[in-house]
Amino acid sequence: MRARQNRNMWKTWIVGLELATANRISFGVNVTSSSLTKPPVTVLCGFLGAGKTTLLQHVLKLADGRKWAAVVNDVASMNVDGRLVEKAGASRVIEMANGCVCCSMRDELAETVAELAGSGRFEHIFIESTGVAEPRGIASLFTKPNAFGRTLSDFATLHALVTVVDAAQVARVWRDQTENAGERINREREPKEIVELMLEQVECADVLVLNKSDLVRPEVLPELTRILHELNPRAEIATVSEGRVATNLLPGPARFDGQETIQAARWLRVLSGQSGVMKATAQQTQSVEWTTMVFQARRPFNEAKIRALIASAYPGLLRVKGFFWLASRNDDMGYLSVAGGIARWDFVGTWAAAMRERGVISEEEIPASAKAYWEEPHGDRRQELAFIGLGVETKVLCNDLESCLE
Repeated sequence: MRARQNRNMWKTWIVGLELATANRISFGVNVTSSSLTKPPVTVLCGFLGAGKTTLLQHVLKLADGRKWAAVVNDVASMNVDGRLVEKAGASRVIEMANGCVCCSMRDELAETVAELAGSGRFEHIFIESTGVAEPRGIASLFTKPNAFGRTLSDFATLHALVTVVDAAQVARVWRDQTENAGERINREREPKEIVELMLEQVECADVLVLNKSDLVRPEVLPELTRILHELNPRAEIATVSEGRVATNLLPGPARFDGQETIQAARWLRVLSGQSGVMKATAQQTQSVEWTTMVFQARRPFNEAKIRALIASAYPGLLRVKGFFWLASRNDDMGYLSVAGGIARWDFVGTWAAAMRERGVISEEEIPASAKAYWEEPHGDRRQELAFIGLGVETKVLCNDLESCLE
């Protein structure tokens, strides 16, 4: 075993294998004649402390002579994760010395994974992302071409997105929403809070590992599992302690689907009609005590009223996502994301109706995505918000929302 540091600030531990040297191509990878088979890639996401490294160690012990590679990302000042994983028996371990795989070092991650895949020497590649990485960002490396028109899918296949969740952390978030609910904090341009990132990691996953289950009361686990299922009904959920997943779970069968995984979130399915909720002014479905409601309207919100309403306490309301329209910003498409006690207000573009009114686009140039929601006289301007929670009084909530309309 030896250690080296490459030009991309990655530390490389090579255990029992050396990569062949070959000509570099546009993605900046080494390619050999043996690299015709694209190795599967499993991505591990989850916050620092959720147990990703422990889980990866456990999985790598199951390699049983198979050639697996691990790319480890640790933004802590002391890089110890790579050495821990190395001891588990990975054929090759690469550790990112600083940065984030979904930020400044994304290209370096893609290049490194492509190099591993292009060598033709590895049967499976694992990526342990940083705690603040969003799964969608990593998945996009396999779908969005780089400047040379290449994607990671040219070299490897995305096998599964796995999110490791700390059971005690989920329990705390839920307790805050049910027992200690106070006013929500409004956010706009500030960095995302932990609860926001955690829910986004849960919503974009093929497998959810509810780890450290031994640190919460046994009677709480069914409720935590149900919370995860309500947020992401497509994902397979495993409850484990110390990252000890079953051998048939990881690596397990290929689970990633370019459309289904990315659109697995309950709120996305609700808004697209996939959950069985008919689009109407306010419709709801109930799973035991869980409630999903879609609010739709063709009148703008009064900005002060809707901001005050969303900031107020609705105990049990865990998630709100969707588009909104303000009277004070008639041309701007608003996007609301509520995660627990955080409400984030963003403006993501201009309504197509406003662009047509300004003469920026013609009738024929209206995007199909806008035409699908077109209704005169306001065009695609609309309120379309999905609400997910436990024990939420939907009639009261709907009336409150309607009172905010102009």
